[in-house]
Amino acid sequence: MALEEGKVKIERFDGRDFSFWKMQIEDYLYQKKLYQPLSGKKPDDMKQEDWALLDRQALGVIRLTLAKNVAFNIVNETTTA
Repeated sequence: MALEEGKVKIERFDGRDFSFWKMQIEDYLYQKKLYQPLSGKKPDDMKQEDWALLDRQALGVIRLTLAKNVAFNIVNETTTA
């Protein structure tokens, strides 16, 4: 993960070095407070609509860090679960 004037650059996952990509994406999601969907369990005190939005935001970040050849495999996914 590289910082460029306050911006974070995560290397796109192209099928190689999954452990490194996973570390970067998890750190980024925690930094942006989008980490809860990684657990797969909605907090009891969170509204379903808020959970759905948070999950979709996390999914969007994950998709944006995938190379085309990998993203093609999850094109129909609508949640992080």
